[in-house]
Amino acid sequence: MRGVLKKYFKIIKQYFIKMWLICRKKFPKLFNIIKMYGKNFFKRVKTYYQKIIINIKVFLQKHKFGKEIIIFLQKTWHHFQDVIWKNKKTIWLMVFAGGYILFWMWFFGDRNVGVQQVNGTQSNKTEVQQTQIKNKENKNENKREFTEKDLGTFWLEVQTDKVKIKAPIVNGIKDSDLDRGLGRHKTMAMPGEKGNLVISGHRWKFGNNPARTAFIDLDKLKKGDRVKIHYNKHIFEYEIVESGVVKPNDKGVKEILKKTDEPILTLYTCTPKYTSLKRLYYRAKLIK
Repeated sequence: MRGVLKKYFKIIKQYFIKMWLICRKKFPKLFNIIKMYGKNFFKRVKTYYQKIIINIKVFLQKHKFGKEIIIFLQKTWHHFQDVIWKNKKTIWLMVFAGGYILFWMWFFGDRNVGVQQVNGTQSNKTEVQQTQIKNKENKNENKREFTEKDLGTFWLEVQTDKVKIKAPIVNGIKDSDLDRGLGRHKTMAMPGEKGNLVISGHRWKFGNNPARTAFIDLDKLKKGDRVKIHYNKHIFEYEIVESGVVKPNDKGVKEILKKTDEPILTLYTCTPKYTSLKRLYYRAKLIK
Protein backbone atom coordinates (compact mmCIF):
# COMPACT_ATOMS: atom_id res chain seq x y z
CA MET A 1 0.00 0.00 0.00
CA ARG A 2 2.83 2.37 0.94
CA GLY A 3 4.61 1.65 -2.38
CA VAL A 4 1.45 2.42 -4.38
CA LEU A 5 0.97 5.73 -2.55
CA LYS A 6 4.61 6.67 -3.24
CA LYS A 7 4.10 5.97 -6.96
CA TYR A 8 0.95 8.12 -7.07
CA PHE A 9 2.71 10.89 -5.17
CA LYS A 10 5.58 10.81 -7.70
CA ILE A 11 3.15 11.04 -10.63
CA ILE A 12 1.29 13.98 -9.02
CA LYS A 13 4.61 15.65 -8.19
CA GLN A 14 5.83 15.30 -11.81
CA TYR A 15 2.52 16.70 -13.11
CA PHE A 16 2.73 19.81 -10.91
CA ILE A 17 6.42 20.30 -11.80
CA LYS A 18 5.44 20.31 -15.51
CA MET A 19 2.58 22.74 -14.80
CA TRP A 20 4.95 24.97 -12.82
CA LEU A 21 7.53 25.03 -15.66
CA ILE A 22 4.85 25.73 -18.32
CA CYS A 23 3.41 28.61 -16.28
CA ARG A 24 6.90 29.97 -15.65
CA LYS A 25 7.68 29.99 -19.39
CA LYS A 26 4.33 31.51 -20.40
CA PHE A 27 4.20 34.18 -17.67
CA PRO A 28 7.83 35.15 -16.89
CA LYS A 29 6.94 38.75 -15.97
CA LEU A 30 4.32 37.62 -13.46
CA PHE A 31 6.78 35.22 -11.83
CA ASN A 32 9.44 37.95 -11.61
CA ILE A 33 6.95 40.29 -9.89
CA ILE A 34 5.96 37.55 -7.43
CA LYS A 35 9.66 36.82 -6.77
CA MET A 36 10.44 40.51 -6.18
CA TYR A 37 7.52 41.08 -3.81
CA GLY A 38 8.19 37.75 -2.13
CA LYS A 39 11.80 38.75 -1.32
CA ASN A 40 10.73 42.12 0.11
CA PHE A 41 8.02 40.46 2.19
CA PHE A 42 10.42 37.86 3.63
CA LYS A 43 13.01 40.55 4.42
CA ARG A 44 10.43 42.48 6.44
CA VAL A 45 9.30 39.30 8.21
CA LYS A 46 12.93 38.44 8.99
CA THR A 47 13.72 41.86 10.53
CA TYR A 48 10.49 41.80 12.54
CA TYR A 49 11.22 38.24 13.69
CA GLN A 50 14.79 39.17 14.70
CA LYS A 51 13.48 42.02 16.89
CA ILE A 52 11.07 39.63 18.62
CA ILE A 53 13.89 37.09 19.21
CA ILE A 54 16.14 39.74 20.77
CA ASN A 55 13.35 40.83 23.14
CA ILE A 56 12.64 37.19 24.10
CA LYS A 57 16.36 36.55 24.74
CA VAL A 58 16.62 39.62 27.01
CA PHE A 59 13.53 38.50 28.91
CA LEU A 60 14.68 34.85 29.32
CA GLN A 61 18.23 35.73 30.39
CA LYS A 62 16.80 37.36 33.51
CA HIS A 63 15.33 34.01 34.65
CA LYS A 64 17.04 30.87 36.06
CA PHE A 65 16.31 28.49 33.20
CA GLY A 66 16.46 31.18 30.49
CA LYS A 67 19.75 30.03 28.91
CA GLU A 68 18.59 26.42 28.68
CA ILE A 69 15.33 27.49 27.01
CA ILE A 70 17.26 29.69 24.52
CA ILE A 71 19.57 26.77 23.58
CA PHE A 72 16.55 24.45 23.14
CA LEU A 73 14.72 26.98 20.93
CA GLN A 74 17.85 27.60 18.81
CA LYS A 75 18.32 23.86 18.20
CA THR A 76 14.63 23.48 17.31
CA TRP A 77 14.79 26.44 14.90
CA HIS A 78 17.93 25.18 13.17
CA HIS A 79 16.34 21.76 12.74
CA PHE A 80 13.19 23.38 11.35
CA GLN A 81 15.30 25.43 8.87
CA ASP A 82 17.13 22.28 7.70
CA VAL A 83 13.81 20.49 7.09
CA ILE A 84 12.45 23.46 5.08
CA TRP A 85 15.66 23.81 3.05
CA LYS A 86 15.75 20.11 2.18
CA ASN A 87 12.07 20.03 1.19
CA LYS A 88 11.73 23.51 -0.31
CA LYS A 89 10.76 22.13 -3.73
CA THR A 90 8.01 20.01 -2.18
CA ILE A 91 6.74 22.98 -0.15
CA TRP A 92 6.63 25.23 -3.24
CA LEU A 93 4.81 22.48 -5.14
CA MET A 94 2.29 22.16 -2.32
CA VAL A 95 1.69 25.93 -2.41
CA PHE A 96 1.32 25.84 -6.20
CA ALA A 97 -1.02 22.81 -5.99
CA GLY A 98 -3.13 24.59 -3.37
CA GLY A 99 -3.44 27.66 -5.59
CA TYR A 100 -4.28 25.45 -8.57
CA ILE A 101 -7.06 23.67 -6.62
CA LEU A 102 -8.47 26.99 -5.34
CA PHE A 103 -8.55 28.32 -8.92
CA TRP A 104 -10.59 25.35 -10.14
CA MET A 105 -12.91 25.61 -7.12
CA TRP A 106 -13.57 29.21 -8.14
CA PHE A 107 -13.86 28.21 -11.80
CA PHE A 108 -16.49 25.52 -11.12
CA GLY A 109 -18.36 27.80 -8.72
CA ASP A 110 -21.47 29.85 -9.49
CA ARG A 111 -20.97 32.65 -12.00
CA ASN A 112 -23.84 34.85 -13.10
CA VAL A 113 -24.19 35.00 -16.88
CA GLY A 114 -26.90 37.66 -16.98
CA VAL A 115 -26.02 41.30 -17.52
CA GLN A 116 -27.61 43.74 -15.11
CA GLN A 117 -31.02 44.92 -16.22
CA VAL A 118 -31.32 48.63 -16.92
CA ASN A 119 -35.02 49.09 -16.12
CA GLY A 120 -37.02 47.56 -13.30
CA THR A 121 -36.08 45.26 -10.42
CA GLN A 122 -36.88 41.62 -9.88
CA SER A 123 -39.26 40.86 -7.00
CA ASN A 124 -38.15 38.64 -4.12
CA LYS A 125 -39.36 35.03 -4.29
CA THR A 126 -41.31 33.53 -1.43
CA GLU A 127 -39.99 30.51 0.50
CA VAL A 128 -42.47 28.20 -1.25
CA GLN A 129 -41.27 29.32 -4.71
CA GLN A 130 -37.62 28.87 -3.68
CA THR A 131 -38.23 25.29 -2.53
CA GLN A 132 -40.04 24.52 -5.81
CA ILE A 133 -37.09 25.88 -7.78
CA LYS A 134 -34.60 23.78 -5.76
CA ASN A 135 -36.67 20.63 -6.39
CA LYS A 136 -36.68 21.33 -10.14
CA GLU A 137 -32.88 21.96 -10.08
CA ASN A 138 -32.28 18.63 -8.33
CA LYS A 139 -34.39 16.81 -10.95
CA ASN A 140 -32.54 18.51 -13.82
CA GLU A 141 -29.12 17.65 -12.30
CA ASN A 142 -29.47 13.99 -13.31
CA LYS A 143 -30.57 14.70 -16.92
CA ARG A 144 -28.47 15.66 -19.92
CA GLU A 145 -31.29 16.75 -22.25
CA PHE A 146 -34.61 18.49 -21.77
CA THR A 147 -37.73 16.36 -22.29
CA GLU A 148 -40.97 17.51 -23.94
CA LYS A 149 -42.50 18.03 -20.48
CA ASP A 150 -39.60 20.31 -19.47
CA LEU A 151 -40.13 22.54 -22.52
CA GLY A 152 -43.63 23.58 -21.49
CA THR A 153 -45.39 26.40 -23.39
CA PHE A 154 -42.44 28.78 -23.74
CA TRP A 155 -39.28 27.41 -25.34
CA LEU A 156 -36.54 28.03 -27.92
CA GLU A 157 -35.58 25.81 -30.84
CA VAL A 158 -32.59 25.95 -33.19
CA GLN A 159 -32.02 23.24 -35.79
CA THR A 160 -29.00 23.76 -38.07
CA ASP A 161 -26.18 21.49 -39.27
CA LYS A 162 -23.91 22.56 -36.37
CA VAL A 163 -26.34 23.80 -33.71
CA LYS A 164 -29.15 21.81 -32.06
CA ILE A 165 -30.93 23.59 -29.22
CA LYS A 166 -34.21 22.80 -27.49
CA ALA A 167 -34.58 24.53 -24.14
CA PRO A 168 -37.36 26.03 -22.01
CA ILE A 169 -37.45 29.79 -21.39
CA VAL A 170 -38.16 31.20 -17.93
CA ASN A 171 -38.79 34.79 -16.87
CA GLY A 172 -35.66 36.07 -15.10
CA ILE A 173 -31.87 35.87 -15.41
CA LYS A 174 -30.80 34.96 -11.87
CA ASP A 175 -28.67 31.84 -11.30
CA SER A 176 -31.73 29.99 -9.99
CA ASP A 177 -33.62 30.93 -13.21
CA LEU A 178 -30.79 29.91 -15.53
CA ASP A 179 -30.56 26.52 -13.80
CA ARG A 180 -34.10 25.81 -15.06
CA GLY A 181 -33.51 26.87 -18.68
CA LEU A 182 -32.86 29.99 -20.73
CA GLY A 183 -33.70 33.31 -19.10
CA ARG A 184 -35.81 36.14 -20.57
CA HIS A 185 -35.17 39.68 -19.38
CA LYS A 186 -38.41 40.66 -17.65
CA THR A 187 -38.21 44.32 -18.66
CA MET A 188 -37.82 43.54 -22.37
CA ALA A 189 -40.33 42.54 -25.09
CA MET A 190 -42.34 39.34 -25.33
CA PRO A 191 -42.37 37.10 -28.47
CA GLY A 192 -43.98 38.81 -31.47
CA GLU A 193 -44.19 42.20 -29.75
CA LYS A 194 -42.46 45.36 -30.93
CA GLY A 195 -39.14 45.69 -29.17
CA ASN A 196 -36.19 43.56 -28.19
CA LEU A 197 -36.82 40.06 -26.83
CA VAL A 198 -33.59 39.32 -24.89
CA ILE A 199 -32.73 35.74 -23.88
CA SER A 200 -29.71 34.67 -21.85
CA GLY A 201 -28.28 31.21 -21.17
CA HIS A 202 -25.29 29.34 -19.79
CA ARG A 203 -22.66 28.22 -22.27
CA TRP A 204 -20.90 25.89 -19.87
CA LYS A 205 -21.19 25.33 -16.14
CA PHE A 206 -20.16 22.29 -14.10
CA GLY A 207 -22.83 19.60 -13.65
CA ASN A 208 -25.20 17.39 -15.67
CA ASN A 209 -28.03 19.93 -15.67
CA PRO A 210 -28.86 20.53 -19.40
CA ALA A 211 -29.60 24.20 -18.67
CA ARG A 212 -25.91 24.69 -17.84
CA THR A 213 -24.83 23.86 -21.40
CA ALA A 214 -27.88 25.16 -23.28
CA PHE A 215 -25.85 27.68 -25.34
CA ILE A 216 -22.60 25.69 -25.57
CA ASP A 217 -22.64 25.77 -29.42
CA LEU A 218 -24.14 29.24 -29.80
CA ASP A 219 -20.90 30.55 -31.38
CA LYS A 220 -21.51 28.21 -34.36
CA LEU A 221 -24.57 30.20 -35.47
CA LYS A 222 -24.16 32.31 -38.61
CA LYS A 223 -26.09 34.94 -40.55
CA GLY A 224 -29.23 33.53 -42.12
CA ASP A 225 -29.76 30.77 -39.51
CA ARG A 226 -33.30 30.50 -38.12
CA VAL A 227 -34.36 30.57 -34.46
CA LYS A 228 -37.87 29.53 -33.40
CA ILE A 229 -39.60 30.73 -30.24
CA HIS A 230 -42.57 28.61 -29.18
CA TYR A 231 -44.96 30.60 -27.00
CA ASN A 232 -48.53 29.59 -26.02
CA LYS A 233 -48.98 27.30 -29.08
CA HIS A 234 -47.67 30.03 -31.44
CA ILE A 235 -44.35 29.81 -33.30
CA PHE A 236 -42.32 32.97 -33.92
CA GLU A 237 -39.49 32.51 -36.39
CA TYR A 238 -36.45 34.81 -36.39
CA GLU A 239 -33.47 35.08 -38.76
CA ILE A 240 -29.93 35.91 -37.52
CA VAL A 241 -28.76 39.22 -39.00
CA GLU A 242 -25.73 40.17 -36.88
CA SER A 243 -23.47 39.08 -34.03
CA GLY A 244 -20.84 40.58 -31.78
CA VAL A 245 -18.75 40.33 -28.62
CA VAL A 246 -18.96 42.91 -25.81
CA LYS A 247 -17.64 43.35 -22.28
CA PRO A 248 -20.15 43.01 -19.42
CA ASN A 249 -19.96 46.76 -18.66
CA ASP A 250 -22.36 49.69 -19.27
CA LYS A 251 -21.60 49.84 -23.02
CA GLY A 252 -22.04 46.08 -23.42
CA VAL A 253 -25.32 46.13 -21.49
CA LYS A 254 -26.70 48.93 -23.68
CA GLU A 255 -25.74 47.02 -26.82
CA ILE A 256 -27.40 43.78 -25.66
CA LEU A 257 -30.50 45.49 -24.21
CA LYS A 258 -30.85 47.73 -27.25
CA LYS A 259 -34.28 49.34 -27.54
CA THR A 260 -36.06 49.27 -30.88
CA ASP A 261 -39.54 49.68 -32.37
CA GLU A 262 -39.09 46.59 -34.55
CA PRO A 263 -39.70 43.04 -33.20
CA ILE A 264 -36.19 41.58 -32.79
CA LEU A 265 -34.57 38.78 -30.81
CA THR A 266 -31.23 38.95 -28.95
CA LEU A 267 -29.52 35.79 -27.69
CA TYR A 268 -26.40 36.10 -25.54
CA THR A 269 -24.01 34.00 -23.45
CA CYS A 270 -20.49 33.98 -22.01
CA THR A 271 -17.35 33.91 -24.16
CA PRO A 272 -14.64 32.58 -24.57
CA LYS A 273 -15.99 29.14 -23.79
CA TYR A 274 -15.50 28.02 -20.15
CA THR A 275 -15.05 31.64 -18.99
CA SER A 276 -17.30 34.61 -18.17
CA LEU A 277 -14.95 37.38 -19.34
CA LYS A 278 -17.10 38.71 -22.21
CA ARG A 279 -20.55 38.29 -23.76
CA LEU A 280 -21.30 36.85 -27.21
CA TYR A 281 -24.61 38.03 -28.66
CA TYR A 282 -26.69 37.33 -31.79
CA ARG A 283 -29.37 39.63 -33.15
CA ALA A 284 -32.28 38.26 -35.22
CA LYS A 285 -35.26 39.83 -36.97
CA LEU A 286 -38.82 38.46 -36.95
CA ILE A 287 -39.77 36.93 -40.30
CA LYS A 288 -42.85 34.81 -39.41
